[in-house]
Amino acid sequence: MIETERLILRPYKENDAEFMFKNWTHDDEVSKYVTWNTHQSIEETKQILHCWLEQEKERITHRFCITIKGSDEPIGAIDIADYIDGKPEIGYVLSRKYWNQGIMTEACKAFIKHLFLCGFYELLIAADERNIGSNRVIMKCGFTFTHKETRICSSVKPWPITVNWYKLTR
Repeated sequence: MIETERLILRPYKENDAEFMFKNWTHDDEVSKYVTWNTHQSIEETKQILHCWLEQEKERITHRFCITIKGSDEPIGAIDIADYIDGKPEIGYVLSRKYWNQGIMTEACKAFIKHLFLCGFYELLIAADERNIGSNRVIMKCGFTFTHKETRICSSVKPWPITVNWYKLTR
């Protein structure tokens, strides 16, 4: 668990799927710039949550849901989305209701500190160049722009996108 002034970042629980679906996985605006498609049913969200909970049992992930202190309701997520040459790439998502309130910047700064305490020395993050909000969060968290890359978004979104890549060194 990670605590900030306003937030608790905690591991997922079996009963989080309903809040995940309600707060972000079903929202086309939230999924616009991420690698996964908008969930059409809560069953999709339950399936991904089940997979994440299994990974957590094996201790092979750093994945947290974001909650507001005083409420256990997940409003977003932050994790290591991938590893590139052994360096973790951070991924995150937040309910649209909480955009433009500094929530993701606060969560990301705390997650960065956590990863450095875990022994990582360099962190990576990428954001679609059109995602102005996410690029701002990344810069506020101290990352340095390294380059642009045009690539296929993902296997479920097989079209080209241009992403801005950033790194942060301890």
